[in-house]
Amino acid sequence: MSVSRSLYLDQIKALIVALVIALHAPMAFGGMGWIGVRIPIEESVGPFFNGFFGWYGYAINSFIMQMMFLISGYFVPRSVHKKGVARYLKDRLLRLGVPFLVGMLLINNSSLLLSRLSPASPYLELQWNNQPFNSVMVLWFLVVLFAFDLLYCTWVVIRGNRFSVDTSVVMPGLRSWLMSAVVLGILEVAMTMQTNLWIALVRSPLNALGLQGMHTFTYGFLFFLGCKASFHRWFERLDTHLVMKWFRLSVFLLLSLLGLSMTLSFNTHLVDEPVKIVLLVYFLYPFIAWGILSYLIVWFQRNEHRYGQWLAAAGVNSYGAYVIHSFVLVAVLMAIGFIGLNPWLIAIIATALTAIISFAVTGQLRKIPVVARVL
Repeated sequence: MSVSRSLYLDQIKALIVALVIALHAPMAFGGMGWIGVRIPIEESVGPFFNGFFGWYGYAINSFIMQMMFLISGYFVPRSVHKKGVARYLKDRLLRLGVPFLVGMLLINNSSLLLSRLSPASPYLELQWNNQPFNSVMVLWFLVVLFAFDLLYCTWVVIRGNRFSVDTSVVMPGLRSWLMSAVVLGILEVAMTMQTNLWIALVRSPLNALGLQGMHTFTYGFLFFLGCKASFHRWFERLDTHLVMKWFRLSVFLLLSLLGLSMTLSFNTHLVDEPVKIVLLVYFLYPFIAWGILSYLIVWFQRNEHRYGQWLAAAGVNSYGAYVIHSFVLVAVLMAIGFIGLNPWLIAIIATALTAIISFAVTGQLRKIPVVARVL
């Protein structure tokens, strides 16, 4: 892989993890809050705030983890071919397993304990034996990623460890994009309807999988699409015309859903059957994702030197930032969330501070050789 290709992919990873943090920060305003930090804002916001952030969460969630699986898959075939299956899995177990254990036992549990010090934490009402200690939380990504790694390596064992770049293979066209979006949209709906499964997972140590499991087929498709793209350099050969057409469709769908969210937020009496709306938006996930994913790849390829090494360096630190940001966000929310700031400011400041601290701390930690091996 050339330096320039690696550069733009690292830049995308930095952006995606920053958006993960931007998605998580406003979660402090509802439900159980962010890992127990619940900022009561009901009396200070209106339907516009609720409608916007309902849409905002959906919009970001429609492509961020999809991109993480797509890029992760892109690097796998070359790495497996170079190292062999056994060494590759050993390295992956180290790079995914160690952060998973440290993250779950230290970072996640520390986040829970710290959040109990915040005012009105929902976890204060739970008995100690009901506290969600030793839960995967954001580390679900590592679990699912390793499962996909195992599937790919199983295929390599059966097929043989061969890797060569063949750019003669035709790029997937509009029909392939459309068919995959329709099929995966249907699967998203079918998986979303398994409500008992997701509720059970949310209440288990695998809690975050109850919020992400319905996207499993889409994540798997994109991971293995990334693997396939690596063999044929599909990222570098994307049809710009097709990308722009689909990106315009994605923007149109997102703006339409923003209008729907605002309308329903101001007119709650219109929501007679919310389940149908939920199933519709889940069906649209792949249609929105395809345009944004491909557009980001094309845009960063064209503009990678505009942002240069600083954003790529952040991308190198993105994995560690993802692992530790849960605790950082809890601390930041507790510091700024209860001093009377406007909720919009809380969301913006919490996102910015958490991103800066998470990337900076990871950068310092990676200066330690043993840490750099796993982060």
